[in-house]
Amino acid sequence: MFFLSTVLLFIKTSNSTINLILYSISIVPPAFILGKLTTKLSDYIGDKKGGLLSSTLGNIPELFMGVFAVKVGLNELVKATIIGSIVSNMLLVLGISVFIGGINHKEQKFNKLIARTNFNQILLVMSAIILIASLNKYGVVNESKIKFISLIIAIVFISIYILGLIFSLYTHSNMFVLSEEITTTCENKKIPYNKIILKLILICILLYFSSKKLIGEINIVVINNGFKEEFVGIVLIPLLGNIGENFSAIIGAYKNKINLSLETAIGSSIQMALFVTPLLILISYVFYGGFSLLFSTFQIIVSCISILISYMVFQDGKTYWLEGSILIAVYIMVLLVFYYI
Repeated sequence: MFFLSTVLLFIKTSNSTINLILYSISIVPPAFILGKLTTKLSDYIGDKKGGLLSSTLGNIPELFMGVFAVKVGLNELVKATIIGSIVSNMLLVLGISVFIGGINHKEQKFNKLIARTNFNQILLVMSAIILIASLNKYGVVNESKIKFISLIIAIVFISIYILGLIFSLYTHSNMFVLSEEITTTCENKKIPYNKIILKLILICILLYFSSKKLIGEINIVVINNGFKEEFVGIVLIPLLGNIGENFSAIIGAYKNKINLSLETAIGSSIQMALFVTPLLILISYVFYGGFSLLFSTFQIIVSCISILISYMVFQDGKTYWLEGSILIAVYIMVLLVFYYI
């Protein structure tokens, strides 16, 4: 499968639609392998660190694509992608994970502390976005001032992200012990640790180039067919950019590792909001004239609904397949309204 994906990267026809299909096919096998490898790696390092690693690797392509988009002035596309990443992870990825895990295992229990800590960080991000939107509506500030305020908030976000890692991995790691069910059986450790790391590196490199080519063809198809830029940013780019960690979350739930699924999906949203987005703001402010956290009212409403529904599902420490189907249903409704917005 790895060889097939590599070969497809070097194929380019005169038809953008055909190229889009080929590059879409090329990204699926390595994404599937990435999910399996991350799940195996969690047997060594635990679900908490395994989910963190999975979400980190999955967001690397988005960071590079975001920098490129900001460089050429596609700020609105980047903003839509940020919101789309949060919505996709909170509703679609977690929805499919809970649905498949619930069918396979009937009921899945997880560490409520993990969910509460992660959701608190997401709510911090939404608080900042709402405050910026309110300031723009009711305050007397110009665009440059909003960009400067966004820069300060970006620094705050990165600081909170680092503090969150210190809290969960070091100073209060004992409070997350329920998520650290490190398997010690020989059956789950057939692949040596160093080989898993090497394969992860190779797969991530392949995923990066596959994602880059795929996004390039999507842009061409969108321009030729008149698709809305916001719809592409909200729906298509997050799904394709996060496909590796999406597989990891779903596979984790299927194998009754719901903590790993939570860490991967919600952790990806946290990294996108508290790390990737602030980095884009910092890079943009230094090199490309600035980038703000000012989002549209509709984007804010959709994000709040997604976070609220997800929180209601994960606040009791256990999940069932019906809750997963509800999350998927909300995501379908989000797709519908964004298509016509």
